Amino acid sequence: MEETAFSYSGQPKKSNKIIPMVVVVAVLLTAIIASYLIINKPKKTEEKKEAVVVENKMPSPTPLPKIDKKTVKIQVQNGTGTPGQAGIVVKALEDAGYSADNIKTGNADKFDNSTTSITAQDNFEEIVNDIKEVLKPTFDKITVVSPNLDENSEFDIVVITGGKIFETVTPTTSVTVTVTTTPTSTPTLTPTPTP
Repeated sequence: MEETAFSYSGQPKKSNKIIPMVVVVAVLLTAIIASYLIINKPKKTEEKKEAVVVENKMPSPTPLPKIDKKTVKIQVQNGTGTPGQAGIVVKALEDAGYSADNIKTGNADKFDNSTTSITAQDNFEEIVNDIKEVLKPTFDKITVVSPNLDENSEFDIVVITGGKIFETVTPTTSVTVTVTTTPTSTPTLTPTPTP
């Protein structure tokens, strides 16, 4: 028998070219996928830190209009019972520039005040401080009374005297006796000759 050799020429021959081609395709696919992921990767959302300026709007004090001393309505009450004490305060206030026409005097409800008190309507703080300085030489203790005067008050400032209770000087009557001598005629004896 003859040996027959079969050739497998009908079957494709596996070549060594397929393996490198698979490697190239795999590398290309990996490169494409990597490029896609890098380009389209989810971007980190950067937190935009904006400087937010918060203005702390503290109300600034509204400047008060300057009050003219000559227009301030003042009541001075004698709180010690010392005659003329309210008049002393009026004189001091006049000397400081306050108008005598706008200052009224009277007696307090009681006469045993140990402290001079100043009560004022709202927004008269500057005037109160000025009056306090004006009265310091006259009174030992001066206080500003709160609450303030009623807005319907006839006066802007009320001063009630206290503290120094002045003694009134009562003049003493003195009797002056002056002795004056007046010449009086006294009879004198003079001899007269007789004829």
